[in-house]
Amino acid sequence: YSTSYCRAVLMTMNWKKYFLSDFSAEDFRITSCSGTYDRRDGILDEETFADLIGAFDVMGFSTDERADVMTVTCALLHLSNLSLLAVSADESAIDEANVHLGPALSLLGLTVENLNRGLCYFAIQAGKEHHTRSLSKEKSEKGLEALVKALYAAVFDFLVARINSSIAVDAGNRAKRGRGGNKSSVAAAAIGVLDIFWLRIVR
Repeated sequence: YSTSYCRAVLMTMNWKKYFLSDFSAEDFRITSCSGTYDRRDGILDEETFADLIGAFDVMGFSTDERADVMTVTCALLHLSNLSLLAVSADESAIDEANVHLGPALSLLGLTVENLNRGLCYFAIQAGKEHHTRSLSKEKSEKGLEALVKALYAAVFDFLVARINSSIAVDAGNRAKRGRGGNKSSVAAAAIGVLDIFWLRIVR
């Protein structure tokens, strides 16, 4: 996970909206796993966050789009801190006493029943019959981790696609201004990003 990006989000002015007033980067599993919080290159996270907001403006992100990115990102912070309880050897449940549960549910627009059913149970179909089975604490924890990764990937892919769409140039119009009007020699603009955390290239 991009620790510096998540840390930058923690510096947003509207902490209460994202339920961050009482927490710092050290308090979230997703940002504290490295054990390193202080930069040594002289770059301030506040400045990085200001650059991020400026980039949103340059790329033409709407107010709603920016709010959605921030909301999901902050929801990931809280989701990473959720805990599960073992009800039995093959049954588990979300720990409703966890202080991060309320913020995660609010930011994602879920109920505790919905999230508990999604993480701690699975459905199978045998012919025309449908059955619901519970999951062990270990398997539910793996499901939670998969949910966090999937949401993170969705935000990442959205940002790349949204940035590409904002810098794309109509190839036909560019070709008219090019030498000899050779359309085949003109490609639409795109951004390539190497995600060193997932070891993949996104274009």
